[in-house]
Amino acid sequence: MSSTDLPTLSEIRAALVEAGADRELLRLVDSSRDAEEAVDRLSEAGVVFSAEESVEEMLDDFAQLLEPGITPLGVELFGSEFFAALANGVAEDDFPAALASLIEGVEVVGDERALAMLRVLAALAPPGGARAAAEAADRLVAAGVRTPSWAKEVGKPAVSTCFGYADPVGAQEGIAITFAYGRKSHAVVVLIDHSLGGGVKDCFVSDRPDLIQEGYREAAEQLGTAYVEYSPDEARARLERALGNDVCAEHPDQREDVHLSMALLCQRVSLLSGSAAVPAATVHRLKITLGGSKPPIWRRLEVPSTITLQHLHQAIQEAFAWEDYHLWVFSTPVGEYGPRSDRELGHRSAATKKLSEVTPEVKARLLYLYDFGDNWEHRIVVEDVLDAEPGVAYPRCLTGKRAAPPEDCGGVHGYEHLCEVVANPADPEHADMLQWLGLDSAEGFDPAAFDLAAVDERLAKRAKVLVKA
Repeated sequence: MSSTDLPTLSEIRAALVEAGADRELLRLVDSSRDAEEAVDRLSEAGVVFSAEESVEEMLDDFAQLLEPGITPLGVELFGSEFFAALANGVAEDDFPAALASLIEGVEVVGDERALAMLRVLAALAPPGGARAAAEAADRLVAAGVRTPSWAKEVGKPAVSTCFGYADPVGAQEGIAITFAYGRKSHAVVVLIDHSLGGGVKDCFVSDRPDLIQEGYREAAEQLGTAYVEYSPDEARARLERALGNDVCAEHPDQREDVHLSMALLCQRVSLLSGSAAVPAATVHRLKITLGGSKPPIWRRLEVPSTITLQHLHQAIQEAFAWEDYHLWVFSTPVGEYGPRSDRELGHRSAATKKLSEVTPEVKARLLYLYDFGDNWEHRIVVEDVLDAEPGVAYPRCLTGKRAAPPEDCGGVHGYEHLCEVVANPADPEHADMLQWLGLDSAEGFDPAAFDLAAVDERLAKRAKVLVKA
């Protein structure tokens, strides 16, 4: 057994007792000054492997990383669990020396398994150990050892979205930091418990960041608290504070999750520093036309490119003076999205999808259907994607044409009939229609009117500045 993987004396004794060891072996442990001496004595007695045999055993495990199809994330998950095992029984102060000893021993073996281990150590080890492992790996490559296919990528995923939420009293908060290898994304999900000292309470890796994000949004809404998107620097600051405190996992499964994920978590947090700058805030300029309306009824809006379809629904409601009484759904090139409470209709949650994800380019189109009875079909086209203006709050309305129809008037054809009746005092329905509209006279009804100020006033309660002046 290597000094990098030494359990404590009490753990050695407990393992021997569990294995049914005789008194002579227990005496060897009891009379040892420390764990290293106990391991040496037991090794001489043929009970445990020598240091050389232990390195070979570890390298045999790393042979699986040389199999076809292994992904960089798969390598890192294996490596994080390896670090967890490596740290067992080694005092924190002794770990750097133990790691250095392991690197030396692995380099001596010098085969493909050794290079695979060294690349993993270079990706996940603390800075000093990572440098030593990388240098040893480079020497093996120079000596002609074949490099694993994943070596150039491992430990270098692209930083993506960081998000989270906290409970209303701030006792616990969840933070997810997401990354991508090409088109395959993953998230490192962290639960921090401030009521237990502000340390990491749970941590795991998910290959479905979209589901984590949807769950966070739902949890925040149910708790009446804010769902927040962080910049990489903001996420790093919060996670470094948590990592600076003692782990506060309460349940066995939480302790195991944190233990196995800690190396990967620390590595991912380090990537948040100096990551590529967050792309400049952009806005989508949309023209939204009420399908079938003659003359056309439309609005031109500018909304954050990152707006969710849930929030775009709310902006359209304000722009057309709808009352949000009815069901609605977006039909997009990648599927249908609507209210979370109505998934039995076959669509996905609009709260989990951003506008930029379904209409990334100029001239892209989507459909918004409001009120499945009246069937108000809004045809949306992306006219432009622009940098957000400093000091400007979005969403905002630039212009539009004609008044929006009132709720429950029977759709486009019903609205046409309403306009004809109100415009004709001789029509037998004229008085009843005015009463239904809540008007004393037809002068209060002007289908050609468009009040930009009124639209922007309604949108203002949902608008925010994307770039400070």
